[in-house]
This record gives sequence, C-alpha cells and structure tokens, in this order.
Amino acid sequence: MRGVSLEEISAATRISTRFLEAIENEQWEQLPGGVFNRGFIRSIARFLGLDEDKLVAEYALETKAEAAKDSEAPPPAEIPRNWRPLALFVVALVLAAGLLCYLILGARIAGWYHNRFSGSALRVAGANAGGVTASSTGSEAGNNSPATSGGPAGAAAAPPAPDVPGALMLKAEAGKPAQVKILADGKIVFDGAVQANDVQRFRAEQAFEVTTSDASALLLELNGQTVPPIGPPGRPGSVTLTRSDLKPAQEETH
Repeated sequence: MRGVSLEEISAATRISTRFLEAIENEQWEQLPGGVFNRGFIRSIARFLGLDEDKLVAEYALETKAEAAKDSEAPPPAEIPRNWRPLALFVVALVLAAGLLCYLILGARIAGWYHNRFSGSALRVAGANAGGVTASSTGSEAGNNSPATSGGPAGAAAAPPAPDVPGALMLKAEAGKPAQVKILADGKIVFDGAVQANDVQRFRAEQAFEVTTSDASALLLELNGQTVPPIGPPGRPGSVTLTRSDLKPAQEETH
C-alpha cells in the first residue's frame, strides 16, 4: 500500500529479499528461527512506521497455532492382550530397580547436592558483600563492565553504557541458552552463558567481535540496525562488526 519495494526494505534493514518474501508469504519454516524472526519483523515495522508490538504479537499467535497443530499425534496403538502381562512385569522391574538405586545411592546424592549448592550460596553471598552483583535474565551490560566466565549467569553486569555520538553500540538479545563471547576493541566485555530473553548492550570505538555456540540463539543490532544471522541454526558462529557494516540512513518513503 505504501509503494515500498522489497529491495528498498532490504537496503534499509539489511534483511535479504529471500527472508522478506518468506515473511510476506508467512512461510516461517524458511526463516532462520529463534529471535531472528521477531527481530526481522520489528525492523520491517520500524522502517514502514507500523506498530512493532502488534505485528510481533500476530506472528507469535500464528506460529503458536502452527506448533499446536504439528504437535498433535495419533493415539497410541493398543497393546495386544497377550503382551500386557509382560509389559506390567517390565514396568514393575524398572520401578524396583529405581527404588533399589535410590536406597543405595540416595544418601550420597543428597550429600553431594548439599555440599555443591551450599558452597555456591556462600560464594554468592560473599560476592554480594563485596559489592559484585551477578547478571540475571534481561540484564544489560556496558563496555566498562568486568568480564568473568564460568559462572551460571555469565559475566557480571554493570549499568548500560550511554550512547556516545560516533561510537558503535551493540545490542545482543538471546532467544535460547547459548555460550557467548563478545570483544569490544579487542577487550573481552562478556564471556559466559546467556538464557532466553537476556539482553546485553555494549559500546566500542572501532569494532566488535562476537562468537556464539549457536548462531540462531543471538539477535544482534549494531547502532539500531539488525545484523543478519552469523551462521546456520544450531551451529557455532562468529562475526566482526565495524563501521563499514552500517548502512547509510535512508530517507523515509511516503
């Protein structure tokens, strides 16, 4: 209706025309998946001046209905009568074996669980007493935040860095759990695990280097522009982002 071609949208949003055609035809299976689909829809809506949240909600409703349809399975076939006694015997044998393992190993497992998580609780309490706060779901980290690895929540988070004219601003949104490492101007600013819906923001002067264990788990935006997928879904991916990756500002089409 607005007379905007797919090529114009692709040039402004850095989304390939192949993905744009798939979105236009609601062929979701041809998209990368993960958080990229929502990011693509938001970028398109933002360029066309449409309601981003409304379009994302419509997409979620559509894909949820498709997933529910695909998950419907035929009822299990009835076990022949002559196999029922054997099936009951196997179930009873499995339950007995599980109970025996619990009686033998239950005390050891309980002791290991208590020692492990009690020690973790003490370490977290000591860190909080020293003024260090672990990052949580939805946290945002700036370029000056200390990078730590090996913790369950990834690197420690600091307040997001303010936008600086001429600086590179990177937004990383996780759609599912993955291991992520981010360098800003050659310095590690994040190295650890991310969970679904985690959002991190970073600032650099020259370049970012992003590495992830699952290319479809991370949606990147460089200075507000969506970055194309950095690899095939389910496989590791890495990318280096500089000012040359930024598209020039496009005039709004009426």
